[in-house]
Order: sequence, then structure tokens, then C-alpha cells
Amino acid sequence: MIYRLVIFSFLFAQSAWAEMKVYATTEQNRIVLNQTVSLKVTAEESNDFPKLDISAIKDFTVISGPGQSSSFQWVNGKMSSSKTLSWTLIPNKPGSLTIPALTVEIDGKLMQTEPIVVTVLQSDNRSTLNSGDQPSQKEPQAPLIFLLAEPDKKEVFQGEQVTIHYKLYTRVNLRQYAVESKPQGVGFWQEELYAPKQPTLRETSVDGVRYRIATLYKVALFPTTHGNLTLEPMILNCSVEIPSRNRKFSLFDDFFSDPFFSRTKQQIVRSDKLTFNVKPVPEVGKSADYTGAVGDFHLTSSVDTASVAANQALAFTVELSGTGNLGLFQLPEPEFPGGLEVFSPKTSMDKDPFRDEISGKRSWEYILIPRREGQVILPSVGLIYLEPKTGKWLTTETDPIPVLVTPAVSAITESSGLTKEEIALLSQDIRYIRQEPVRIRSISNRIVPRTFWLMNLLAVAMFFAPNVVELVHSNRVERQGAIRVRGTLRRAKKILLKVEDDDYEKVEQTIYSYFSDRMGLPGVGLDGRILEQKLQGAVDQSTVEKLSALLDICDMGQFSPSISDTSASELAHRAADLLREIERQL
Repeated sequence: MIYRLVIFSFLFAQSAWAEMKVYATTEQNRIVLNQTVSLKVTAEESNDFPKLDISAIKDFTVISGPGQSSSFQWVNGKMSSSKTLSWTLIPNKPGSLTIPALTVEIDGKLMQTEPIVVTVLQSDNRSTLNSGDQPSQKEPQAPLIFLLAEPDKKEVFQGEQVTIHYKLYTRVNLRQYAVESKPQGVGFWQEELYAPKQPTLRETSVDGVRYRIATLYKVALFPTTHGNLTLEPMILNCSVEIPSRNRKFSLFDDFFSDPFFSRTKQQIVRSDKLTFNVKPVPEVGKSADYTGAVGDFHLTSSVDTASVAANQALAFTVELSGTGNLGLFQLPEPEFPGGLEVFSPKTSMDKDPFRDEISGKRSWEYILIPRREGQVILPSVGLIYLEPKTGKWLTTETDPIPVLVTPAVSAITESSGLTKEEIALLSQDIRYIRQEPVRIRSISNRIVPRTFWLMNLLAVAMFFAPNVVELVHSNRVERQGAIRVRGTLRRAKKILLKVEDDDYEKVEQTIYSYFSDRMGLPGVGLDGRILEQKLQGAVDQSTVEKLSALLDICDMGQFSPSISDTSASELAHRAADLLREIERQL
């Protein structure tokens, strides 16, 4: 036992004295565009695995990783060890691409790798997938598998929908596939339309070659800015069955698949990048009330009753139907006449899932309470939108709705039955005959019996009991409300300090939740314009303007994070300081 301990101590000391090294390698330095390459970063004679950030690699996309592996060797009486991290990369373009020098932390020390140059050969999206690992040098054959991205248009207005179909073409048996990367684009709002778990294959012909085709993914894009915008490719990791080099390919492979004549290979399939020319909306004819609607829309309004008593509620509903960017704009707030108490609207949205274009209905339901009688004219609601097919500005508008407000219903209690005089005469006419023996009880000497006082005390207690209960309940509710209000700022600051760099939506939601709890505002439909109205007079105008600017940056960061020069975490700290200032003024 002691002998083993001595040997182990000697080996440990020998490994500790060995010099640490770090280096980066790739399995090959010459590949085609749709071929992957494995990047390995190895640390020798280290106690821990290397730590590094590979975000500096811009010419390649990370498919998977990091994977970990370690090894130990004993050569000529010397022990050596190594620990390796590995990633699978795919090139973004052809040419001579460089994996830059990477800074690696090993056991608390910083070391650097050497840069690696990888030659990427030009390969069309429908490049040949040969049975060998190297691309054929002969005349290109028809590809066995490829992925195409088919947009319905490439020139659009800002806010106009673009629908893209991703279709997989294959002449080989596709065992399975996994989506490594869905298409991403800066400056787009995306709505997923179709992503089947089991795609349906059908026969087709491309340049005289028979293929099986399946739609794997369908997405709707709405550009939120103008200019030339790029959509990154979709990347698939496919497991395909490759026929033997000496065996001619046939469609009968589907039915007579024999491992002796074929083998399975992992193949990365990638669509092309797409570039769109996004035009700004026309300035000629553009109204100041334009809120970003692009499509074809129709507005209607209705009430649940045409006549209502004063101080009674009625529902006023505005419904927007059509096709376009339904969820990316707001209706102008209706200007209701005086004498109406208006509550924040309840909003809802129903989409049609069976169309390529985003279609459906949005509704806003207002609860109104008229406070005086007479006729009230509910206002018309209008929307200005751009029709993308013609490039013209159009308006849809509802009709005003008259509502008759009748006088309030008064509580009138009507008596029925006999009058006091009739009851008195009736009491004189009715006589009861007592047949059982009369039992004589002794009468107390008290002028007023004790029972009389007990009954009166009980009546007084029952009279005041509801008021006491209500007072206790209201005090408890007020205490709970005060505790909740006092903790509102603390909860908001706690959430904001944990916001990550790109989570602009969380910053905006935290601000709205703070004002909803602090000022008792409804959470549904709360936006920056409503907050400005509620804070007028209670908070300095400069503070209100800072809040509006901060919310605008949040909106910009959600839809176009590349445009915003302020990270979400920095914005969260500014929001915490601003809420503290607003809390002090409130």
C-alpha cells in the first residue's frame, strides 16, 4: 500500500513539473462549402479543461460542441496527459478562411493558440454528394440531396410580409435529419407558419432528374427596417444512405436497400443566404397618424346595446380583420365624448393557421359607463395602412354609433298588504279561545325584564356588526396594498439587475409591471402613451420624457437589436435608476 502511494506521488509530482502546452488543430484544411470541419483545442499537462470563447470565429458557423475528451499516456517512464475540447464547424463562404488565434485559460494562466487557415472550395447548393469523401473532379452530376429556400418575393416595403418555403430534394434514402440552425435575420420579425414533425414526400422532376421533395419549414418575415437585409441559411444534419461507387443509383433503392451495396453517412445540407431589398414606405401621402400597418384591412365597430340607463355599463367593440402585419401596430385611441367613464380595452387576436399570409382578426373591447342621460355618439375609429400591391395609402373607418342613455333607475320600495289602521281593527276582531289549563307564572319584581336588555344589546350588536367587519376587512386590504406597493420597486430592481445583454423584452415587461402594481393600472393594453397620460402632473416632464425614450429603445432592441447601441443589461440599470427617481416623486 505504501509502495503504491509513493509511486502515485512520484507520478503526480512529475506531471506537475511538466510544461503546459495548448494548441488548436483541424482534421483537414481543404474542404468544400457544405462540408464540416472539426476544430480541437488541446491542453497538455493541465489539471482542468481549457476555457475559451470561440465567438471570434466569424468565417464559420458552429454546428455542435463543445465536446470533451481526455487521455493519459505512459512512454519511456514518463506520463503525459491531455484534455481536449472539440467543435463541429461549417464554412460560411468559399475561399481561404482563417480560424483566428484564440485566447485560452488553463489552470488560471492565459495562453494563445496559432491561427489556422482552411481552404474552402466553391460548391453550389446542389453540389454532388459522391460515395467518396472527396468532391469529384469530373463533370458535376445531378446532386443526390440539396435544400432550397424559395421566397415569394425579394423586393418588399418595410412591414410587408415575405413567405419563405424551405424544401428538401433527395434522390437517396433519408434515414433521419435534424435542424442544426433555423434561418435568422437581423431586422426581421418572424412568424413560424409550418414545421411538420413528419414531412410528406412527393415525386418531382428537376432538369429531367427525378427527386422526392418535402417542405420542411415555412416562415413569414416582416422587415422592421429598410435597406438590404440578409437572412442566414437553414442548416440540416442529415443521415443519408449513399449507394456503392460500383453500383448505379436507382429509385428502387427505397425498396431494396442492402447494406452490402450502400452505407450511411452524415451530411450537412444548407440553403443559400437570401438578400431582400426592403423599401421604406412612401412619404407622399403618409399621414401623421400612421402606426405601421401594411396589408389589406377592414374595421368594424359595435355595441352590445343601443339603449342603456345612466350609471350602467355597455361594451363597445372595435374589430380589425384582414391580411398583413396584424400584430405589429396599434389602432389610434378613440376620442370618446365627455360624460363617459372609459376602462382600458380588453384585446384579443385570432389567426388563420391555414394560409401562407398572416390573416385573422384583432379586437378591442371597451367598457363604457355613461354618467348622464341623453344621446351619446360613440366616435368612429380609423386606420391608415399601406397596400403593398399598389403602394398606395388607404383608410378604413367605422361609422359613429348613437347610444340613448335613459335616466338612472331609482330604488323605489312599494308597500303591499294591509294598512296600519286595518291591522289595528283586525286585531280587535280576532279572539282566540284557550282550551288547555292556564299555568300561572310568578312575575319578577323588575320593572324592565332582563330579557328585554339582552335582546336590545343583541340587536345593537347585529346592527353594527357589518360595519365593524367591513372596517376590519378594509384595513387589512389597505395594509396588504401598502405592503405590495412598498415592495414594487424592490421587486422591479431585483429583476432588472438580472437582465441579460439581449433581453430587451424583459426590461419593458418589468417597467410595465412596476407601474401596474404601483399605480393600480391594468396590465392588459398598457403602453408608453398611457403611462405618459397617467404620470402628467405627478412626475416631472423631463422624467416622463426619459421614460418614453427608454421604452422606445426597448422596442427597437426587440425588433432590430443590431440597430440599438445600448445593451439590454445597460438599459436595465438605467431603468432601475429611473424607477427609483419616479418612486421618490410619487
